[in-house]
Amino acid sequence: QQPQARTARQLMDDALTLNGVTLGWSIDWGLTDWNVPPGVFTLQGTWMEALATIASTAGGYLIPHPSEQNIRVRHRYPAVPWEWSSVTPDFVLPVDALARESLRWVEKPGYNRVFVSGQDVGVLGQVTRAGTAGDILAPMVVDALITEAAAARQRGIAVLADTGQQIEVSLRLPVLAETGIIEPGTFVAYQDGDVARLGIVRSTQVEAGMPE
Repeated sequence: QQPQARTARQLMDDALTLNGVTLGWSIDWGLTDWNVPPGVFTLQGTWMEALATIASTAGGYLIPHPSEQNIRVRHRYPAVPWEWSSVTPDFVLPVDALARESLRWVEKPGYNRVFVSGQDVGVLGQVTRAGTAGDILAPMVVDALITEAAAARQRGIAVLADTGQQIEVSLRLPVLAETGIIEPGTFVAYQDGDVARLGIVRSTQVEAGMPE
């Protein structure tokens, strides 16, 4: 149990120590930090489960570094989908090296408003998508670590961004020198027939064999 007031980032650092001794891992924090009062954070489990719990409170997730003892913490939507037209992609994938393996349409409710709340202590946040009437209410989110507006807002954005009609696309291409292994959280653009598409990578799989 957390004995004193900490920020969410500091809670992660605490989880990466054992009896005051660091486990050798560092955090690359990519969320907006917030304060957590004493006694709010309690978890029995692995240190990785503790990190995932803290990150998910604010709509985040973990990306372990491929070769170093470092874990990146990133928001699921660094830019909301209705603003992706202004996003500069990290990579533009070449048409001649790309194959589309599958495409699946997903229809989710068009929520434009959500209430996000703490439990015993914390805040009650109302997050509404700007420019909408806020008349389609998502199920309420309750999380013990929603203790400040910064946490509520980030969690609300994650809820409202994952709405409406979406396309899940699986693409296959070689590991190019220009891109390396394209990791989750990366924005990519590509040409799908006559349609120019831009999306965010959610998962990556690498296959290796002789002679490829």
